Amino acid sequence: MTVYCSNCQQKARITSRNNLNDEKTVADLHCQYLNVKECGATFVTMLGFKHYLNPPAQSTLQLAANLLNTLTKAERAALLQGMPPG
Repeated sequence: MTVYCSNCQQKARITSRNNLNDEKTVADLHCQYLNVKECGATFVTMLGFKHYLNPPAQSTLQLAANLLNTLTKAERAALLQGMPPG
């Protein structure tokens, strides 16, 4: 991942990361411009997970299992037979 200085638009280095939630999907990234002599800027930018384009298989299976667990026995049987419940 490349981070750019908001002042001089040159590449910056991530010097540390401060996770803002337990899932580690949102974080403050502390950054510094690589050429300190010219710019000297240090800054904090935010990194955040937005959404999956293709969710991991385990998550998909867990989602399916959770949905199946909400069905009644009759609904599950109908689903396995390929027929709509009712």
